[in-house]
Amino acid sequence: MQKESELRLHTSAFRLSVKKRSDKLMNYFLPGFFLTGLALAFFYDTWLIAFGVGGFSLLAYYSVKLLLPDSELYQYVLSAVLAIFMAQYIYQMHGLFEMHFFAFIGSAILITYQNWKLQIPMLVLVLIHHASLGYLQNIGFDKVYFTQLDYFALQAYVIHILLSAVIFFTCGLWGYQLKKYSEIQIGQVIEMGRIQQEAALAADAQKKEQEQQAAVLDKAVAQGKFDMASDVLHDIGNAVVGFGSYLTRIRRMQDQEKPENLQNLAVFFEDQHPVMASALGEARANALVTMLNGIAETQKINQEEIANSITEQLSIINQIQEILHIQRQYINGQETQERKPVNLRHVINDCVSMLFTALDKSAIAVSLFMPEELPAIKGDRTRLMQVILNLLKNCIESIDQQAREKSISLGVHTEDGLLVVKVKDSGHGLEPATAGRLFERGFTTKPSGTGIGLYNCRAIVESHAGTIVLTSEGPGMGSLATIQFKI
Repeated sequence: MQKESELRLHTSAFRLSVKKRSDKLMNYFLPGFFLTGLALAFFYDTWLIAFGVGGFSLLAYYSVKLLLPDSELYQYVLSAVLAIFMAQYIYQMHGLFEMHFFAFIGSAILITYQNWKLQIPMLVLVLIHHASLGYLQNIGFDKVYFTQLDYFALQAYVIHILLSAVIFFTCGLWGYQLKKYSEIQIGQVIEMGRIQQEAALAADAQKKEQEQQAAVLDKAVAQGKFDMASDVLHDIGNAVVGFGSYLTRIRRMQDQEKPENLQNLAVFFEDQHPVMASALGEARANALVTMLNGIAETQKINQEEIANSITEQLSIINQIQEILHIQRQYINGQETQERKPVNLRHVINDCVSMLFTALDKSAIAVSLFMPEELPAIKGDRTRLMQVILNLLKNCIESIDQQAREKSISLGVHTEDGLLVVKVKDSGHGLEPATAGRLFERGFTTKPSGTGIGLYNCRAIVESHAGTIVLTSEGPGMGSLATIQFKI
């Protein structure tokens, strides 16, 4: 109910803006029609008709508009007035055939209101005008000045009315399609705004939950309260799933979109180009077709852009869910979990795969230097993955997006009975004093950091009888993390 009410409200606001914009255009077109009548009065001295009929038409339109400002009646009066101007011009020019085209110009002008029904009064008046004046001329009244021909045949009348009806129908169809397209766009904008608002709330809640989870996790590691951290991860997982569902809804909306309808309309107008050119003129017809093709192409590009963004966001959500899965295993495992042989080559490959999207988006080159055969170490695979993931994420964050060189290298080798892992990046680098404090709990160089990432990494490595050291040659020189395990 709220959604429908919001849609009606936005649609009414849009319709009001269309109405005001179209009314403003009419304030230029109608005086122009009146002045055209004055200009035609020079040919056959029809000043009385120009001032009388033209002035009456303007008076009728503006009177109804002022007396009934909230009604659409004045728009139907406008349709009739445009037909009357056509009849006035035909009389003023003593039946000059080209004056009939002013009815088609008026029909095209009415498209701006996006109301197909406005074509009806004009069609009815054209039918009555042609039928009555054609009949009067045929029976001998030579002062009606309907046509410069001596006789207006029924066949010519029927063809004339049918062609006029086709043009009025085409303009009405265009107005109807523009209205429907506008309503669809309004609905999509409202739904997208709602989804973005919900996504923003979910993201904000997720951020707060992450901060809470970080604090709770630190306390759980120190005090052994793993159940509290597990609950936090569960809540974050729910938030991620919720955000994923919003993206899925957007994708469903995209799938239901049919941009080919607008393209079909463009093709239809291209097919009708000769008729439109005869009615509106070659330049106007070309402009209308070009504009509609442009709208169709823009909609297609926008649809592809949104689809690509949704795919990328869903990929990121999958990555977050994988990391949360590892975190849950880490929290639930505790120190009592049995240690099993772990191949660090496989651990590193899996971590790089999980962060592939972030690496590819930042255009960071990753180099791996690992022999095919490596001795296994006994340990907790999920905890060791947490260490490598944390180091890789720090490397990605330390590399400036505008840097000329963006690279991360990972190497594993054996040395003096030790299995050595090295992770090097081309990032900002560190001051020696800063590097010495990075493993302290609560110390961070990031504005939104918690100071427990590297602290937990050191705790995990040391629980596997290993060591971890982070060094840097200075600011702008990158950093090197070295981990050593006993074989």
